[in-house]
Amino acid sequence: MTTIANTLSTADRQGVAKTSSNQIASNFQDFLKLLTTQLQNQDPTAPLDTNQFTQQLVQFAQVEQQLATNGNLENLIKLQSTSQLTALTPMIGRTVEIDGNKAPLQDGEAAGTYTFSAPVTESAITISNAAGRVVRTAVGETGAGTHGFYWDGKDNSGNTMPNGVYTIAVTGQTGSSTATATTTVYGRVTGAERATDGTIQLRLGEITVSSDKIRTVLPDE
Repeated sequence: MTTIANTLSTADRQGVAKTSSNQIASNFQDFLKLLTTQLQNQDPTAPLDTNQFTQQLVQFAQVEQQLATNGNLENLIKLQSTSQLTALTPMIGRTVEIDGNKAPLQDGEAAGTYTFSAPVTESAITISNAAGRVVRTAVGETGAGTHGFYWDGKDNSGNTMPNGVYTIAVTGQTGSSTATATTTVYGRVTGAERATDGTIQLRLGEITVSSDKIRTVLPDE
Protein backbone atom coordinates (compact mmCIF):
# COMPACT_ATOMS: atom_id res chain seq x y z
CA MET A 1 0.00 0.00 0.00
CA THR A 2 1.27 3.46 -0.93
CA THR A 3 1.22 5.66 2.16
CA ILE A 4 1.12 9.29 1.09
CA ALA A 5 1.95 10.35 4.63
CA ASN A 6 5.35 8.82 4.10
CA THR A 7 6.34 9.65 0.52
CA LEU A 8 -14.91 7.50 -5.91
CA SER A 9 -33.72 3.56 -12.07
CA THR A 10 -36.69 3.66 -10.24
CA ALA A 11 -36.60 7.39 -11.15
CA ASP A 12 -37.47 6.75 -14.77
CA ARG A 13 -40.33 4.53 -13.71
CA GLN A 14 -41.70 7.24 -11.45
CA GLY A 15 -41.52 9.80 -14.26
CA VAL A 16 -43.23 7.50 -16.75
CA ALA A 17 -45.98 6.57 -14.29
CA LYS A 18 -46.65 10.20 -13.39
CA THR A 19 -46.72 11.35 -17.05
CA SER A 20 -48.98 8.46 -18.07
CA SER A 21 -51.32 9.11 -15.14
CA ASN A 22 -51.62 12.81 -16.05
CA GLN A 23 -52.36 11.98 -19.68
CA ILE A 24 -55.03 9.43 -18.83
CA ALA A 25 -56.60 11.79 -16.28
CA SER A 26 -56.82 14.48 -18.96
CA ASN A 27 -58.35 12.04 -21.46
CA PHE A 28 -60.77 10.81 -18.80
CA GLN A 29 -62.07 14.31 -18.12
CA ASP A 30 -62.32 15.11 -21.84
CA PHE A 31 -64.22 11.88 -22.46
CA LEU A 32 -66.64 12.63 -19.61
CA LYS A 33 -67.34 16.15 -20.94
CA LEU A 34 -67.85 14.81 -24.46
CA LEU A 35 -70.25 12.10 -23.30
CA THR A 36 -72.25 14.54 -21.13
CA THR A 37 -72.50 17.06 -23.97
CA GLN A 38 -73.59 14.34 -26.36
CA LEU A 39 -76.39 13.19 -24.03
CA GLN A 40 -77.57 16.76 -23.43
CA ASN A 41 -77.77 17.59 -27.12
CA GLN A 42 -79.11 14.38 -28.63
CA ASP A 43 -82.29 14.55 -30.70
CA PRO A 44 -85.23 13.25 -28.59
CA THR A 45 -86.80 11.82 -31.76
CA ALA A 46 -83.58 9.98 -32.66
CA PRO A 47 -81.82 9.07 -29.41
CA LEU A 48 -78.33 7.63 -29.29
CA ASP A 49 -78.14 4.04 -30.49
CA THR A 50 -78.20 1.68 -27.48
CA ASN A 51 -75.25 -0.41 -28.69
CA GLN A 52 -73.15 2.65 -29.36
CA PHE A 53 -74.02 4.10 -25.96
CA THR A 54 -73.08 0.81 -24.27
CA GLN A 55 -69.73 0.78 -26.05
CA GLN A 56 -69.01 4.30 -24.87
CA LEU A 57 -69.83 3.34 -21.28
CA VAL A 58 -67.46 0.38 -21.55
CA GLN A 59 -64.74 2.68 -22.85
CA PHE A 60 -65.49 5.08 -20.01
CA ALA A 61 -65.09 2.26 -17.45
CA GLN A 62 -61.84 1.07 -19.05
CA VAL A 63 -60.33 4.55 -18.95
CA GLU A 64 -61.38 4.95 -15.31
CA GLN A 65 -59.85 1.57 -14.45
CA GLN A 66 -56.58 2.43 -16.21
CA LEU A 67 -56.42 5.73 -14.32
CA ALA A 68 -56.82 3.90 -11.01
CA THR A 69 -54.20 1.32 -12.02
CA ASN A 70 -51.64 3.99 -12.83
CA GLY A 71 -52.30 5.73 -9.52
CA ASN A 72 -51.72 2.46 -7.66
CA LEU A 73 -48.55 1.82 -9.68
CA GLU A 74 -47.19 5.24 -8.73
CA ASN A 75 -47.89 4.53 -5.05
CA LEU A 76 -46.14 1.16 -5.30
CA ILE A 77 -43.05 2.79 -6.81
CA LYS A 78 -42.94 5.30 -3.95
CA LEU A 79 -43.26 2.50 -1.41
CA GLN A 80 -40.47 0.57 -3.10
CA SER A 81 -38.22 3.63 -3.03
CA THR A 82 -38.94 4.13 0.67
CA SER A 83 -38.18 0.46 1.33
CA GLN A 84 -34.83 0.80 -0.45
CA LEU A 85 -33.99 3.87 1.60
CA THR A 86 -34.86 2.08 4.85
CA ALA A 87 -32.76 -0.92 3.82
CA LEU A 88 -29.68 1.32 3.56
CA THR A 89 -30.06 2.77 7.06
CA PRO A 90 -27.90 0.05 8.72
CA MET A 91 -25.01 1.12 6.47
CA ILE A 92 -24.69 4.50 8.19
CA GLY A 93 -21.35 4.51 9.97
CA ARG A 94 -19.95 1.70 7.81
CA THR A 95 -16.99 2.16 5.47
CA VAL A 96 -17.61 1.39 1.80
CA GLU A 97 -15.50 1.26 -1.34
CA ILE A 98 -16.89 3.00 -4.41
CA ASP A 99 -15.79 3.37 -8.01
CA GLY A 100 -14.44 6.78 -8.94
CA ASN A 101 -11.74 9.31 -8.21
CA LYS A 102 -13.58 11.67 -5.83
CA ALA A 103 -12.30 10.91 -2.34
CA PRO A 104 -13.91 12.21 0.85
CA LEU A 105 -11.38 13.47 3.38
CA GLN A 106 -13.01 12.50 6.69
CA ASP A 107 -11.40 13.20 10.04
CA GLY A 108 -8.11 13.96 8.29
CA GLU A 109 -7.90 10.66 6.39
CA ALA A 110 -8.61 9.37 2.89
CA ALA A 111 -7.82 6.06 1.22
CA GLY A 112 -8.51 4.01 -1.87
CA THR A 113 -6.96 1.84 -4.56
CA TYR A 114 -5.51 2.27 -8.03
CA THR A 115 -5.03 -0.36 -10.72
CA PHE A 116 -2.62 -0.58 -13.65
CA SER A 117 -3.44 -3.06 -16.39
CA ALA A 118 0.27 -3.41 -17.21
CA PRO A 119 3.49 -2.57 -15.35
CA VAL A 120 4.95 0.93 -15.69
CA THR A 121 8.42 2.32 -15.09
CA GLU A 122 7.27 5.02 -12.69
CA SER A 123 3.99 6.35 -11.32
CA ALA A 124 2.72 9.44 -9.55
CA ILE A 125 -0.25 10.09 -7.27
CA THR A 126 -1.76 13.57 -7.41
CA ILE A 127 -4.41 14.92 -5.07
CA SER A 128 -6.30 18.10 -5.93
CA ASN A 129 -8.85 20.09 -3.92
CA ALA A 130 -12.31 21.13 -5.10
CA ALA A 131 -10.85 24.20 -6.82
CA GLY A 132 -8.51 21.99 -8.87
CA ARG A 133 -5.34 23.03 -7.04
CA VAL A 134 -2.83 20.26 -6.42
CA VAL A 135 -2.31 19.87 -2.68
CA ARG A 136 -0.33 16.64 -2.45
CA THR A 137 1.84 14.48 -4.69
CA ALA A 138 3.55 11.14 -4.04
CA VAL A 139 5.34 8.33 -5.81
CA GLY A 140 3.15 5.31 -6.51
CA GLU A 141 3.66 1.61 -7.18
CA THR A 142 4.68 0.45 -10.67
CA GLY A 143 3.51 -3.16 -10.90
CA ALA A 144 0.46 -4.36 -12.79
CA GLY A 145 -2.58 -4.96 -10.62
CA THR A 146 -4.27 -3.17 -7.73
CA HIS A 147 -2.44 -1.12 -5.12
CA GLY A 148 -3.71 0.76 -2.09
CA PHE A 149 -3.06 4.34 -1.07
CA TYR A 150 -3.55 6.28 2.14
CA TRP A 151 -3.50 10.04 2.65
CA ASP A 152 -3.01 11.62 6.06
CA GLY A 153 -4.81 14.80 4.99
CA LYS A 154 -1.70 17.01 4.81
CA ASP A 155 -0.45 18.99 1.82
CA ASN A 156 3.08 19.01 0.46
CA SER A 157 4.09 21.60 3.08
CA GLY A 158 2.73 19.55 5.98
CA ASN A 159 -0.37 21.69 6.51
CA THR A 160 -3.56 19.89 7.52
CA MET A 161 -6.23 20.18 4.84
CA PRO A 162 -9.92 20.63 5.71
CA ASN A 163 -12.39 17.79 5.32
CA GLY A 164 -14.08 17.81 1.94
CA VAL A 165 -13.96 16.37 -1.56
CA TYR A 166 -10.61 15.75 -3.25
CA THR A 167 -9.73 14.31 -6.64
CA ILE A 168 -7.25 11.44 -6.87
CA ALA A 169 -5.30 10.98 -10.11
CA VAL A 170 -2.72 8.21 -10.62
CA THR A 171 -0.64 8.12 -13.79
CA GLY A 172 2.14 5.82 -14.92
CA GLN A 173 5.00 6.42 -17.31
CA THR A 174 6.93 3.93 -19.46
CA GLY A 175 9.26 5.71 -21.87
CA SER A 176 7.08 8.08 -23.85
CA SER A 177 3.88 6.19 -23.03
CA THR A 178 1.54 7.40 -20.29
CA ALA A 179 -1.02 5.18 -18.56
CA THR A 180 -3.88 6.27 -16.32
CA ALA A 181 -4.82 3.96 -13.47
CA THR A 182 -8.44 3.24 -12.57
CA THR A 183 -9.26 4.20 -9.00
CA THR A 184 -11.65 3.44 -6.17
CA VAL A 185 -12.03 5.34 -2.92
CA TYR A 186 -13.10 4.48 0.61
CA GLY A 187 -15.50 6.54 2.65
CA ARG A 188 -17.62 6.31 5.79
CA VAL A 189 -21.36 6.46 5.14
CA THR A 190 -22.88 9.43 6.96
CA GLY A 191 -26.42 9.30 5.56
CA ALA A 192 -28.86 8.03 2.91
CA GLU A 193 -31.39 10.06 0.91
CA ARG A 194 -33.75 10.01 -2.04
CA ALA A 195 -32.62 12.38 -4.77
CA THR A 196 -35.02 14.65 -6.66
CA ASP A 197 -34.99 12.20 -9.58
CA GLY A 198 -36.07 9.36 -7.26
CA THR A 199 -32.76 7.51 -7.08
CA ILE A 200 -31.45 6.34 -3.70
CA GLN A 201 -28.09 7.86 -2.77
CA LEU A 202 -25.53 7.56 0.00
CA ARG A 203 -23.67 10.44 1.59
CA LEU A 204 -19.99 9.96 2.36
CA GLY A 205 -19.16 13.20 4.12
CA GLU A 206 -19.58 15.83 1.42
CA ILE A 207 -19.82 13.27 -1.40
CA THR A 208 -23.16 11.95 -2.61
CA VAL A 209 -23.11 8.75 -4.68
CA SER A 210 -25.70 6.40 -6.11
CA SER A 211 -26.02 3.21 -4.10
CA ASP A 212 -25.17 1.13 -7.19
CA LYS A 213 -21.65 2.60 -7.12
CA ILE A 214 -20.79 0.58 -4.01
CA ARG A 215 -18.13 -2.01 -4.74
CA THR A 216 -17.42 -3.30 -1.23
CA VAL A 217 -18.79 -2.87 2.27
CA LEU A 218 -15.96 -3.24 4.76
CA PRO A 219 -16.53 -5.16 8.00
CA ASP A 220 -16.87 -3.23 11.23
CA GLU A 221 -13.58 -2.72 13.04
